[in-house]
Amino acid sequence: MSKITKVRYFTKDKLKKVNPDNFKLYEKYLKSNIQKNRDVKDTTYKVYQNYFNQFLVYLMEECDNINLYDNDFLDDAVDIMEGFISFCQETLGNNKKVINTKLSVISSFYNWSEKRQFIDKHPFANKLERMKGANEESIITSHYLTQDEIDMISKGLLEDKKYDIQDRLIWNIMIQSCNRVGAISKLTLSALDLEGMLFEDIREKRGYKVEVIFEEDTKQLIEEWLEMRKEMDNSEVDALFITKFNGEYRQMVKETIQWRIKRFGEIIGIDDFRSHSIRKTALNQIYETTGDLALAAEMGNHKSVETTRQSYIKPASKADVRKKIAKLKEEKAKKKLDETNT
Repeated sequence: MSKITKVRYFTKDKLKKVNPDNFKLYEKYLKSNIQKNRDVKDTTYKVYQNYFNQFLVYLMEECDNINLYDNDFLDDAVDIMEGFISFCQETLGNNKKVINTKLSVISSFYNWSEKRQFIDKHPFANKLERMKGANEESIITSHYLTQDEIDMISKGLLEDKKYDIQDRLIWNIMIQSCNRVGAISKLTLSALDLEGMLFEDIREKRGYKVEVIFEEDTKQLIEEWLEMRKEMDNSEVDALFITKFNGEYRQMVKETIQWRIKRFGEIIGIDDFRSHSIRKTALNQIYETTGDLALAAEMGNHKSVETTRQSYIKPASKADVRKKIAKLKEEKAKKKLDETNT
């Protein structure tokens, strides 16, 4: 009988590639805390340091080794942290209790950084929902919508008067482009190529410039929105999505877009619906329709197809596998029969 090989994810080679400045920042924080509580230097703080190192490896692999105080990190911290949560859950198989602890470790570092005035404010304080039920496996629930559910949301946004044209645009562009909500919140009229049906050079997380595409029905919706805006006093606002505050129009912030997206879930009875569910649904649909994982990765702006496979493709159930096997057997039998008849 062969021995079971345990593979370590966080290897020494990976740790060597971590941004050395990030190590230095955490070591400074660690020394400051150890001075106040030396009794747990070799126990609790060792565990915390290991957890934080895991986060740094994640930043190295998925976020181009971004500096912990970099403005791109601070601006996109919620998206990055939600990605880390998904990574811990889906790749590492961590349960809620462990992930809660990892989040606390990272959050404590930023609390300290804010108190020391190294940053203006904690980048994700009160913006991540704390997880309940430490024995449950699900952390941030991600929903893969069925086509019926997609159609229900599209219909609901059109027929229910509590939703407006901007809700419909947010939904259409997200489901058609597969982009992150951070990119959607930065869409501008000056970046719009209406005939080409895309927004060009939109800054996504970590400063990357991406294209945000859309389909013909969304093109018509944008044209309708542009006509509506001619009647509004917002000529100096370049943002696609706008809100009115104190009598003035301004760019709609990402948090407002997230709030609008959460309401989409009410149409299909999902209370914790979020932008990540739209993105996962869209990328999974591309893969299921084409069978091309590389194409799904390209649409998701992922550098590695493994990122797409691990976090954005719906795992097949045993029933699905059985259906695929039956289909393959049927196709094989048909091919054999055709060859016999020939």
